[in-house]
Amino acid sequence: MQDLIREWQSGDTEAFASLFRQYEKMVYRTAYLITGDSEAAKDVLQEVFLSVWKSRRSFNPELAKFTTWLHRITVNKCSRIRRKKNISFLSLEEVKGKNLQPNENPASVEEAMISRVEYDNFLHALNELDSKHRTVVVLRYFNDLSCNEVASITGIPLGTVKSRLHYALKSLRQTLFAEEGGS
Repeated sequence: MQDLIREWQSGDTEAFASLFRQYEKMVYRTAYLITGDSEAAKDVLQEVFLSVWKSRRSFNPELAKFTTWLHRITVNKCSRIRRKKNISFLSLEEVKGKNLQPNENPASVEEAMISRVEYDNFLHALNELDSKHRTVVVLRYFNDLSCNEVASITGIPLGTVKSRLHYALKSLRQTLFAEEGGS
């Protein structure tokens, strides 16, 4: 990976293309879950990798991991595009065909159906969060990042990340339990 990053930083377009192929799904998924809009996510994807190319000389692998740096650019682009386009959150109908759920190998059809229903319910609850809480949840749980990494990416203090996660999880639980009780 270090060789690939050095090649990209020196202007090698093949190395850049390799980085794009390696991380495009992660960037798109994160952007889609934060913005809730497939067109906005495509715009973010393009803007992120345009920034990655333009900023290649400023990236310092000693200060941050490449993925942390990439997530930070993604979150910043999402915030700007959401404000610019005034995008609403994603609908469950849009999500169903996007294959954005965690990769699982259920043992049976029943487990797969239960897993899908639970995941749809979770996305509905996620949809109820505001963008600052939604962003930390997406980074922490959809990208499996530590709280320290989320703090670094978002530029907010670790305590604030933990507080937002606590509030978001509490809100998600309330929404999910309300849905179970209403079903």
